[in-house]
Amino acid sequence: MRLTAPLICVALASAMTPCWATLGGNASSVAADSAHLKGALRSTSGPAYTIHEISTPTSTVIREYVGSDGTVFAVSWHGPFNPDLRQMFGTYYAEYVRAAAPLVGRDRRHSRVETANLVVQRSGRLRGYYGRAYLPQRLPANVNPADIE
Repeated sequence: MRLTAPLICVALASAMTPCWATLGGNASSVAADSAHLKGALRSTSGPAYTIHEISTPTSTVIREYVGSDGTVFAVSWHGPFNPDLRQMFGTYYAEYVRAAAPLVGRDRRHSRVETANLVVQRSGRLRGYYGRAYLPQRLPANVNPADIE
């Protein structure tokens, strides 16, 4: 009986956590992302990948790039607000924070963080932010990082 309350709490917390199609994650949660953000979802398929674009009510647009294997290999965004990078980067967020630490105090409007597993480019100014992040090892063949916009 003592274990029942903690198990219920864990189950409820898991159920309330939003499902995000994060970098390196499965694309099956794209619809949940759209619902959580209260955004309109539009998908465009190509030969090497599918782009799921979510337009939020705050005019921020988030694109999730999904390879033919169903894995999110890149995300991009633009709009008046930055998205929650912890949610978008998933397990890669800690790596991003470590790599970005030396940039603290420098030009905050433009930054590029590159590790062996992750590339993040961010830029912007008040009410005009944009950026992209991708996993170089997961890019589909013949996909140029410049295609991620």
